[in-house]
Amino acid sequence: MPTAMTQNRQFHNRQSAGDALSIAFELVATPAVFAFFGWLIDGALGTRPVFTLVLGLLTAVYAGWKAVRTYSDRMEAFDRNLPSRRVESDSEATDG
Repeated sequence: MPTAMTQNRQFHNRQSAGDALSIAFELVATPAVFAFFGWLIDGALGTRPVFTLVLGLLTAVYAGWKAVRTYSDRMEAFDRNLPSRRVESDSEATDG
């Protein structure tokens, strides 16, 4: 394999791994932080575990939705940039 191709692939793999780690961190850390804040609120108000559960679950649902949405958007962009898709869209543009 040519060196430029190998370096490009390595860069892409590192970027993908970094993106995956970022998403994994968001899925775990963000709900944990908000659950902790809920725990503090529950301690101040004496309502355990209402705010802990609500804040933790809402944040977990949002983080999951955001991860799915980000993945879906990236896959749609990848699909649009496939060579077969570009050829089809170019031929449609010249026909019409």
